[in-house]
Amino acid sequence: MPGDTEPVLHTSGIVEVDHDQFVVSNDDTDTLDVQAKGTLIEVGPGFLSTYTGVSYGPARVTVQVWQAEPAAEYDNWEVVEQSVITASAAIEVRSLDGRPSDGVGRIPAGTYRVRAHARGRDTSISQEVTEPVEDYLFQFWPTQLDDLAEPPVVATLKKTDRAWSDEQPNDTELWPDRSMIYARDENGLTRKVDPESDLGRAARALKLAYGGRPLEGKLTDQTYAKALAFLDRPLVDWLAQQGDEMLDEFKAFCVRTCFAVSGLDNYPRVNEWADRAIAQRRLHEDYFDLAERVKWDPTIPKRTVPGVPSRRESLQQYEAVKTLAGFYELVPFDSLHRALETYMCALDTFGMDGYEEFIAKLKDRFEISDE
Repeated sequence: MPGDTEPVLHTSGIVEVDHDQFVVSNDDTDTLDVQAKGTLIEVGPGFLSTYTGVSYGPARVTVQVWQAEPAAEYDNWEVVEQSVITASAAIEVRSLDGRPSDGVGRIPAGTYRVRAHARGRDTSISQEVTEPVEDYLFQFWPTQLDDLAEPPVVATLKKTDRAWSDEQPNDTELWPDRSMIYARDENGLTRKVDPESDLGRAARALKLAYGGRPLEGKLTDQTYAKALAFLDRPLVDWLAQQGDEMLDEFKAFCVRTCFAVSGLDNYPRVNEWADRAIAQRRLHEDYFDLAERVKWDPTIPKRTVPGVPSRRESLQQYEAVKTLAGFYELVPFDSLHRALETYMCALDTFGMDGYEEFIAKLKDRFEISDE
């Protein structure tokens, strides 16, 4: 019978990861209403969210719906978690901003057990990718409403990857804590908080307000604008009005300033990358490779910095190199996207303690009005 030996629905495609996550939900679900969380998924009424290794970019996803519980096959997966979800309407794999995945079919309304599998999350942690490096499999099968009598839990059935883990790094490796975000409390003090805490949710809600009004025009589909507009909306609006030449000047200023604050300008072989990219308005090397070389270079001191509001802490020197992303033309994005990406990496370089001063420098240098 279908469902006993094979799924009644088997569909695969690509989803765009945004801010280290993607979701299975619909337009009516509140994905902030988390009731249980693991190291791969978190669940709430009518949805599940998935924690990824990459911060941005495509990921491969397969969804199966079965009539009965499928056989457990964990060998090809690095992490497997299971929970319960009920959906009053059909749900689908989508990005955080609601964009449906490419090619993945919808899951009918119902009450399900769901088993989530993932591999590849350690490949490009906290990076933006242009090709998929992570795979996900979601298996749904019907369960009784009685299973929802108690609050749901997320059971971890297997975990061999390091992503979203509580394990401590070894002594030779700096590993930013990606389980917590930074926010300011009512007294203006910096706090490191769980994303699902009251303060964490407030920080996320502030971010989604985009600085007080919806994004318009060129900014509407800009991922980084959605993440950063709330920090200084006039600056982001100004970027959207600029031509390529001014955006190049903006990127160059970000790169120079970040190399200086991180100390990378003291290393000629590293500073040469910035000199060449700025002079040619183009970076020929893959900036992720350059960032990895700095990360693992024992002669370059590294330090972690607390994230700007709603973001996680970062490795300062790593993020400083990533400001070169704006000159990496092999990635097919428009000039505004590149400038916003450089701006985001620059903010991550300065972190909570320095980002406001950095924004002030940008606005002074480019005469950006607050109006």
